[in-house]
Amino acid sequence: MKTNKEQASKKMMQLITAKWISKPIYVVVKLGIPDILTNGPLSITEIAERCNAHAPFLLQIMKALASIKIFREKENQVFELTEMAECLKKDSMRDIVLMLLSDWHDAAWNCLLESIQTGKVAFNLAHGEPAFDWLNKNPEIAEIVCKANTIKAAGSFVPLVNVYDFSNVRNVIDIGGGYGVLMTSILKANPHLSGCILDLPFVLRNTEVFIKDENLEQRCKLQDCDFFKEIPKGYDMYLMSNIIHDWDDEKCKIILKNCFNAMGPDTKLLIIEMIIPTGNNFSIVRLLDLEVLVMGGGKERTEIEYRNLIKSAGFYINNIIPVNNDVSIIECIKKR
Repeated sequence: MKTNKEQASKKMMQLITAKWISKPIYVVVKLGIPDILTNGPLSITEIAERCNAHAPFLLQIMKALASIKIFREKENQVFELTEMAECLKKDSMRDIVLMLLSDWHDAAWNCLLESIQTGKVAFNLAHGEPAFDWLNKNPEIAEIVCKANTIKAAGSFVPLVNVYDFSNVRNVIDIGGGYGVLMTSILKANPHLSGCILDLPFVLRNTEVFIKDENLEQRCKLQDCDFFKEIPKGYDMYLMSNIIHDWDDEKCKIILKNCFNAMGPDTKLLIIEMIIPTGNNFSIVRLLDLEVLVMGGGKERTEIEYRNLIKSAGFYINNIIPVNNDVSIIECIKKR
């Protein structure tokens, strides 16, 4: 029987060598291999020909991933998809892989030590400017990021619509609404509503296509806006999903005060974020906390931290409604 120290060493080795798994995953996704295998098993030679790869090296990667149930190797170096490999296709988690395991993303994480030592944002150290400015200049990567963030958040949207009552709301604005997946979920579940998606121009180019594909262009308008400067007035409800965690407290106060100034006395603000749980048990929120730190100097927050931040902008928390997977709706009002 292994001692506790031996078990701890084994677990630590798994963590240290995690990139031995993650980087090969990036390679096969970048080459499109999960989609190549959609119609059935293929030999390593056929796979390599279709993705323009060197078959002997690719074989080593495929065998390694098959050993952890990403792909399945049959006889004669023939490979097929597994349930895990299905997750890596275009209609699933492909864009998450292409974002989180890319060279440009790695470059930001490689500056984490310098960031911790200096208090400077890791992404800025790696790329010479803030992430949103850099993405504006790199539209192909920006599209991957928007798609990846949409996929990550989408699992919360259906439950969110089911747990929150929009019946007394006529119109709603989604601040930093991205491609509009949250807004379309709300509008489809509430036919009486109209909406507006607020975001940067380089994001809204693709949002317009998505809204038209969902046949909601008559009920949903798009508006480009810098939420650090001003937020449009005239809506019954304001909401932000996965926005506050991108920024430090001072920048969040600017956004929240702009919301406060735009809202009427009885208007509500919904902040949709993960909340850091108490205790030392594992939570993905604690790791996401590092991701937003690296990308923009942001942070995930505890309930107490949210209460203090929101109060500093003039709001009161009226209710906190759990959705799923540590995601909550923080319902804010201007007065008690």
